[in-house]
Amino acid sequence: MNKNDIIFADEENNKIEIKESWSILIIDDDLEVHTVTKLALHDFIFDNKKLNIVSAYSEKQAKEILAKRDDFAFVLLDIVMENNDSGLKIVQYIREDLKNKLIRIIIRTGEPGYAPEEEIINNYDINDYKEKTELTAIKLYTTTRTALSQYKQLKLLEDTKNELYNTLIIDSVTNLYTRKKLYTDLQKSELSSLIQINIDSFSTLNNTYGHIVGDNILRKIALMLESSVLDSFGIYRIEADKFILLFENKTNKNLEDIAKNIKSLISGNSINVNELTLFINVSIGIVNHPETNLLQKSEIAVHASRKKQDNKIEFYSEEVNTIKTINNNLLWTKRLAYAIENNNLLAYYQPIVECSSKKIVKYEALVRLEHEGKVYSPFHFLEAARKAGLLTKITLIVFELSCKTFENNDYDFAVNITDHDLMSSSFTNSILNLCLEYNIKTSRVSLEILEEENISKNIQAQNNLKKLKELGFQLSIDDFGVEYSNFSQLKSLDISTVKIDGSFIKDIDTNINSKYIVEAILSYTKNIKVKTVAEYVHSEEVFKTILSLGIDYAQGYYFAEPRSTLVK
Repeated sequence: MNKNDIIFADEENNKIEIKESWSILIIDDDLEVHTVTKLALHDFIFDNKKLNIVSAYSEKQAKEILAKRDDFAFVLLDIVMENNDSGLKIVQYIREDLKNKLIRIIIRTGEPGYAPEEEIINNYDINDYKEKTELTAIKLYTTTRTALSQYKQLKLLEDTKNELYNTLIIDSVTNLYTRKKLYTDLQKSELSSLIQINIDSFSTLNNTYGHIVGDNILRKIALMLESSVLDSFGIYRIEADKFILLFENKTNKNLEDIAKNIKSLISGNSINVNELTLFINVSIGIVNHPETNLLQKSEIAVHASRKKQDNKIEFYSEEVNTIKTINNNLLWTKRLAYAIENNNLLAYYQPIVECSSKKIVKYEALVRLEHEGKVYSPFHFLEAARKAGLLTKITLIVFELSCKTFENNDYDFAVNITDHDLMSSSFTNSILNLCLEYNIKTSRVSLEILEEENISKNIQAQNNLKKLKELGFQLSIDDFGVEYSNFSQLKSLDISTVKIDGSFIKDIDTNINSKYIVEAILSYTKNIKVKTVAEYVHSEEVFKTILSLGIDYAQGYYFAEPRSTLVK
């Protein structure tokens, strides 16, 4: 046995059954080259695979074969065939036209003068260049092994990359496309129609029956969409209960018919999951031919559809457009962050007077934001603050500013607090520490609560209210008479004061219905010995009316507007 035999004996002589093969392509106009190459490599084995050798004898034939097959590991390519540059044209065809970056390219020529330049070798990823005279059987073995080894590594990397990419673009629960894939597809200009489907109360279903049932519901709806919507560009699950259908150039009528069919299919039938029979409803938003922001506009349309009682299908239009609100929130969120960082949040104070004497008994602290020399009321930034989770931060800033203002006088003061504040585990200790720092007795402080349904149902909020009362803070309900007002809560929350909503006060001298509502509130508050405050008192006529009704305190422009300093 000679040295060359020993080199390859380990793989050539193994007795493992070989079922697969490596496909290689010989491209040469010399028939003898094909014969010699096949003879030299007839028993070649690499990684327990033999070679499947395919022949092409011209540029044209090679391109035809390559167009039909993409499984070649490498090509042995002659430069000069029917034309002097035929080989280089094939290289260009592989890399540029077919965009095949995996196949290895070995140039083999009998005419050295036609060798490709270094720039071509680099640009087209040509792996080797040999003259036919130097490519002996042993060197051909070595060259083949090197090419197959490179191809194997590149193929493994490509497969791993594709596998990772698929985990990003394929939803593991429904096997639909993900939000990432949707973002990619939305870049395609011809896609201009989109339907979004949201499952109503999906979080409740999850919480009631568990995530296994929830996932099964999602899978069933995904199958319904795939079977019923056959002409969509793509179907996506972008979030827990949000599905997207993407289309090319549909009419409004087309989209509406599709949406109605989906609605009927899902909402018109029961869904059986784990021996449960469930009735699912969906809300659907449709966007057609917008210039930008298909997904965002579909969210707006879905939000509008939820307000409908029956059909729950809504097209996006300027009438349901809240883009301006969204942009406004973004603007004010940035301004709020800057104001907090640069001490541009201010406290303005409006006096509250005793009706019987017109004497100032306390002040309400009201937040203001200064930006570029102009002072803005919460009307401009309150919603943005809520969305950005800044409400408690703002409350504590106003509270501390108020403590600084009232530490050297005897006036009581009121500060508004929100449902976010009461649901914070640290809020109570934060305002108590501020009172201690500035030597403010808690009995001087009224905390005005904007009554919300979630306060009465939240244990953390209820515990905080109880603790605040035990610490000596006065509790007051703001804007009483609207939204979630509940007379029984006045006693259960141990409230000291009720501030009657200004919508009933501002026209109480002329609107008999407003007067009746206020009288009903007063009838109850007097019986349970809770004091009342009328806000929006803007004229002498309004003041005389509330005085005659027996309201205890008043606040409004009739006495003074909010200012950065105290009105004496």
